[in-house]
Amino acid sequence: MPSKFFGLRTVAGRVRALTALVLLALAVLLTVLAVGVVDAREGLRALGHREGPMVVATSDMYLALSDMDAQVTNVLLTGGEDGWLCDPDDEKQHCERSGERYVYDIRREDAQRAALKAVLLARDDLKRQGTVQSVLDGLHAYDQNVQAAMESGRLRAGPQGPLPAEGIRRYRAATALMTGDLLPKAYNLTLDGAGDVDTAYRDEHSAVRAGWFRVLGAGIALLAALGALQVYLARRFRRLLSLPLAAALAGALVLTVAGASLLATEADHMRAAKTGGFDPTLTLTRARAIGKGLDTDRARQLLDPGQADRYDQMYLDKAQTILYIEGATSLTDYYRELDRRVAGAGRGGRPVDFGGFYGTRARLAAGDAGALLASYRRYQDHDEAVRGLAERGDRAAAVQAHLDPRWAPLPHPMFRAHDQELDARITHRDFLRARGVADGDRALDPWTWLPPAAALAIAALIVAGVWPRLSEYR
Repeated sequence: MPSKFFGLRTVAGRVRALTALVLLALAVLLTVLAVGVVDAREGLRALGHREGPMVVATSDMYLALSDMDAQVTNVLLTGGEDGWLCDPDDEKQHCERSGERYVYDIRREDAQRAALKAVLLARDDLKRQGTVQSVLDGLHAYDQNVQAAMESGRLRAGPQGPLPAEGIRRYRAATALMTGDLLPKAYNLTLDGAGDVDTAYRDEHSAVRAGWFRVLGAGIALLAALGALQVYLARRFRRLLSLPLAAALAGALVLTVAGASLLATEADHMRAAKTGGFDPTLTLTRARAIGKGLDTDRARQLLDPGQADRYDQMYLDKAQTILYIEGATSLTDYYRELDRRVAGAGRGGRPVDFGGFYGTRARLAAGDAGALLASYRRYQDHDEAVRGLAERGDRAAAVQAHLDPRWAPLPHPMFRAHDQELDARITHRDFLRARGVADGDRALDPWTWLPPAAALAIAALIVAGVWPRLSEYR
């Protein structure tokens, strides 16, 4: 029966065969277009609705832990243990809990929520789940050391007096736990989650780009088949043009161009959300967390001068991570080289001769990095002055200079300006990620029903163009 229906020895059979070929090409175009749309949706979901938002949230774990450590250090530095240890529910105490303790508790909850999201990301990865549990257990141990250090701090002679030996010991234990265990594990969790997003992005972005080629190939095949059918009918039946087939040809051209354009646009939206939003958000969040740790290391040196050299080295290591200066092996070298290298970086063709997070940002977008570099340099100038006071033995003046002169134990305004500059960029980059995903989603919305509807319309036009010719052979 099929051989009879498609008998190529007859005109009607050839018309049927060409028509079937055209409809097959149309079905192929519809299929590859549908697959491309599904790939684009999956890529956008990974970046904007599943793994991406979870990883951005887990990156806040690193920041939350750094913020907790900063609150503890500044309270111990200024003698605010009573407000920290106050229990508002205890009617016998008649005290008011300090704002720093409230911030600490809030950031601890943030870290725990981020840990739960890390568990969701881990799925069946037992090693990663074990890391999350280790962080939660470490948080409990950290709380205990902080509590003991605060209770010991209550026993000192006055707010500006040195911590008792037991308080120093427990504070050092808390610091070692935070900097040597909790923060590295939190960062590794973010890296693992970011790796999941990278894999999903590469796979889906490559699939969308491949879909673009497939749609073009299928569309060209459809146009060629329609053209062959139109030419055959024109020659065999001596008709210059079949209006339904011409409309079908135009519709196929529009569908092919629109489908290919959609996939190219979706690939651009995915790339913008990933490279312009997701990646900088993680990088800048880490830079902000390290910046908080940097400021905390200066406070550690003032709180525990017995390990001043160690804290200075920790400070330098973090500073080099944020903005790397080759050959700067001491803070004195770092301060001296910073002004020379940052001033005018990237302007007037001057090369950026420093690395780290800010070196990368300065190379990618000099105008965008200018204000951030300026705020960082001002903060480092201020830190140099604080360190000079400490080295001269004027601890009280150094503590006063390190913190906000009006609202201690808040960090100094120079540090807050730099921190806020980073926060603004993180917010902006995360907005770009969300906007890229939203723009991609909006562009895909009509493509759930549009391709099938367009394919049905084109198929109807093809049948309308062929049917009158076939009816002549009845």
